[in-house]
Amino acid sequence: MKKFACITTFNKDYYDQMAKQMVDTYLEFWPKEIPLYCYTEDMKLPVEADNLIEWDVYEKCNPELQEYLDFLGKHFSRGFAYKAFCWIHACRNIDADQIIYLDADSITYRNIDVEWLENILPEDKIVAYMGVTMNKGKWAGSSKEHADSGIYWFNKSHPYAKTFVDRYEDIYLSREVKKDKERFPKPNDAYVLADCVVHAKTQGVDSVDFHPERTAHSPLKETILGKHFRHFKGARKKDPKMETYIDKIKSGAERKDLDKAEKKNKKHGKLKEIKNTFRTWK
Repeated sequence: MKKFACITTFNKDYYDQMAKQMVDTYLEFWPKEIPLYCYTEDMKLPVEADNLIEWDVYEKCNPELQEYLDFLGKHFSRGFAYKAFCWIHACRNIDADQIIYLDADSITYRNIDVEWLENILPEDKIVAYMGVTMNKGKWAGSSKEHADSGIYWFNKSHPYAKTFVDRYEDIYLSREVKKDKERFPKPNDAYVLADCVVHAKTQGVDSVDFHPERTAHSPLKETILGKHFRHFKGARKKDPKMETYIDKIKSGAERKDLDKAEKKNKKHGKLKEIKNTFRTWK
């Protein structure tokens, strides 16, 4: 049986805004034997559980994290830097076969079964992630690889694992992530993850792509992960009715609403096929 561990990271403001929901739903729906490591910034978790482990992000990830933050200054990508250095630390220090990263603005809304987890990432694959193809701005019409790194698996037991993590880290330590705008249009971890996945493939190391169709820029709902998780990007996480909405998701009412909307759309589609006899104008 594979040994799993999950990680996330947040500060006090983010915890109050959204991460509290992430932690609470993790404790509600994940197997008790799978720990969630929370890399926290300037706070102490107000909740305790046997499978909840809190690590101070500066204690675990410095000096590399602080040096990179100093290099960035007030750049918008500072938040992504915490995520990247926490992931590097976790891959090097947590005793697990597979590390699962969960964004702090994601929630779990259905029971996670160990058997389901066992089948996500085979032993001969390095990463299981949501692939995205860049198709906006100057990349419109291109096939440049990108990723949604809100939720993804990493296989620590793979022979290529150390090489993958070393390469990922070097992109940050060398500052390539900020300087090489051709490879990294934005200096965030999603582009670094995609770059490392693509490079691994050139070395004969494959990954699992949850989203091979590449039909969405935010593909969670279109993948198998959508049956268990939601990810609240952008301003959505500031919704004062967020708790009510999450309760609706957990109860299954959201799915019923979507089914109704789908039936309504199908009905409207059928109506459009009927010849319109009352239009007298041309």
